[in-house]
Amino acid sequence: MRRRVRLLLISGTALIAAPALADVVPAPDAIQQAEADSGSTGDILVTARRREEKSQDVPIAINAFGAAQIEATRTYNLRDLQQLTPSLVVTNTNPRNTSINIRGLGNNVAVYNDGLEPAVGVYLDGVYLARPGQTVFDLADLERIEVLRGPQGTLFGKNTSAGAVVVTTKSPTFDPEAGGDISFGNHDFRQLHAYASGPLTDTLAARLFVSKTDRDGFTYNRADGRYRQSYHDLGLRGQLLYKPNEAFQLRVIADYGRQHANTAGSILTGAIRSYDNGTVFANNFYDRAARLGYTPVPADIGLRTTDADANPRYRMNQHGIAATADLDVGAATLTSVTAYRAWNWYPHNDGDSTSLDAGSDFHQSNNQRQFSQELRAASNGTNRIDYVAGLYYLYQSIKAEAVNNYGTQAAGWFLPPSTDPVVGAAALNGYSIISHSRPVTNSYAAFAQTILHVTPTIDLTTGLRYTYETKRGYFDQEATGASLAGLTTAQQAAAQAIRARYGVANYYDAETKKGRLSGQATLSWKITPQVLTYATYARGNKFGGLNLANITTTGPFAANPVIQPETIDSYEVGLKTSWLGGRITANVAGFWTDDKGYQTTIVDLDRNSFSFFANAGKVRTRGFEGDLRVAPARWISLYASGTYDDARYVSYPNSPCPIEVTGQTLCDLGGSRLPGVSKWAGSAGGELKAPVGTRFGHDSEVYLGGDYSYRSNFYTTANDSRYSLIPHYDIVNLRAGVRSEDGRFDVQVWARNLTNKDYFLSLSAANTGAITGTLGDPRTYGVTLRTKL
Repeated sequence: MRRRVRLLLISGTALIAAPALADVVPAPDAIQQAEADSGSTGDILVTARRREEKSQDVPIAINAFGAAQIEATRTYNLRDLQQLTPSLVVTNTNPRNTSINIRGLGNNVAVYNDGLEPAVGVYLDGVYLARPGQTVFDLADLERIEVLRGPQGTLFGKNTSAGAVVVTTKSPTFDPEAGGDISFGNHDFRQLHAYASGPLTDTLAARLFVSKTDRDGFTYNRADGRYRQSYHDLGLRGQLLYKPNEAFQLRVIADYGRQHANTAGSILTGAIRSYDNGTVFANNFYDRAARLGYTPVPADIGLRTTDADANPRYRMNQHGIAATADLDVGAATLTSVTAYRAWNWYPHNDGDSTSLDAGSDFHQSNNQRQFSQELRAASNGTNRIDYVAGLYYLYQSIKAEAVNNYGTQAAGWFLPPSTDPVVGAAALNGYSIISHSRPVTNSYAAFAQTILHVTPTIDLTTGLRYTYETKRGYFDQEATGASLAGLTTAQQAAAQAIRARYGVANYYDAETKKGRLSGQATLSWKITPQVLTYATYARGNKFGGLNLANITTTGPFAANPVIQPETIDSYEVGLKTSWLGGRITANVAGFWTDDKGYQTTIVDLDRNSFSFFANAGKVRTRGFEGDLRVAPARWISLYASGTYDDARYVSYPNSPCPIEVTGQTLCDLGGSRLPGVSKWAGSAGGELKAPVGTRFGHDSEVYLGGDYSYRSNFYTTANDSRYSLIPHYDIVNLRAGVRSEDGRFDVQVWARNLTNKDYFLSLSAANTGAITGTLGDPRTYGVTLRTKL
């Protein structure tokens, strides 16, 4: 505790030392011009406290991006957004397996479970998206994106113990407008965004938006001779805004999204041939391949070649409708947000990542439905005490089907060579395991937050939220295979033992009910109109859930079907400054977070690497962040952001050992790093522009912009296997073009991953010893034409 307080005090002292340089108060028009020219976050209105405020006036660590920066940097999904936000980590090997972390906490990157929700909440127009796969959509026609770092449990609630990503789309307008963009690039990339908005009557306006994206693949699959990782996305959004007077408005949003893609499977990088103590890794990947006469693809990531015979692919669709009503009653504004959403996921995966008929079809499909209702009251204006209070309800149901079908070569591939071939073939060849599960969640919450204006420059913000949540579910598994009747009694027993490791008929149900209190206290001081400093303590909760997976609740492989909640205590100090008439904004924050009951992954190597969740003792993240925006003149704007995050297990004495360790089953990971977290991460970029006179009847300018991002190494398995350590990498993006100053047209050429860097999104070793990973996109380039009518 003493070290934590010392770190925060040192950080706070350093933060407060700078404000003397920021005391000059320029004329208001100079500030507005500098902010408009810089494109910094200082002039972006955010809703982090459920009311519109300038981000520089909010005592929360925020990265906020307006429509102009989102479009200029081609930030069209959350994975691209992390290149602008170092504290945000998004791992996406497919939409269902999307992991979102902020400051080292969020989804565990190693496994995904329908019985749990993430610790980073994603909100679309005020509606919580309960499944990670729902967040994979085209980020276009947006007003802004806010990344709120640290626990946001008081106002956002529902599992935002690590932070929140708030996405706000553009609203219908009573002034007619239309526009969009069209792009073409390598790998036959084609993208269209189009919108139209305007009045239907004096009190009713509408907005329509369409997005269509197609791209061919760039990973060669030797099994079928096709290039994989192609995708085809379609998105539609329609809105109505009813505004009969200044006191009331009703906004209704309906959206539909469809995606389908063929996936690449994993890229082979090598195989384990010996354990760390020198013992031979028997029956490793190459041993198995030789035994079955199979020639693996070369272990060369530069070739981007895989070999999967099961035609891996997925289809996904989602739709939703939301109605937000605001009524100004004078002293307060009353808000109601009512929403229904549905998400459907249908994948097909290769279970052995080879062209052998071993794991012929492994997949888990989902059909998710959710309904939410929020009621809020927020004070208007500035009072001695401002407040936000409300009630929240969420219902979620997920129907899941998991299929593991083993082919005619399954026994030869998956089982040790010492296995009796008759027993192995009878046990595993043609064996099929199909399970169904259905978790149902009901979550209820009441919350209130107040801002006491102690003096004109000092505020005390306090908030509490009580959430009561029930989660019920069942897991029902059937297994079918060849008859064992022709085997001897001993052979039958051996075959049944094999099947027990892979899955047999199994049923269990589970339930958890918990009530949890979260909250915060923030003391902020507006030292000058351009300098804000603050200190925050926050308590967050990530609710528990259910292990709805191929586990057993009895016997030697027993696991607990109920996962306990996490409790997060977060301490933060920060400083936000604006200098030289708004031409420079510089923000820094120091944080320390303790997480008790961290929900992490158990990988059971004795049962074919089946994964499930359990609670570790305690983890801790601590570090600092900095954001800088500089616009010294109209023709140049620059930015830089950086994060240092020391994220570690404090107590985890009973972790399953990594695959390279033999001779023991449990390892003590106390002091080891958390998965999915780089110790150092940063981004920087900017834009140069110069006027070129009149083009096509409009005052125009040419521009050159670039963005750079860096991440140090990080693990992608919960047990910190050295074979899951992704090396550090950096990405460079570049753009150039000509545009009219009024936004009527913009012609841009662009390149992403300009240096064609090979880097991994995931990396791990299977129980065969095969080390495989998913690669990020290679260099892509193209041209975009954007227009506004």
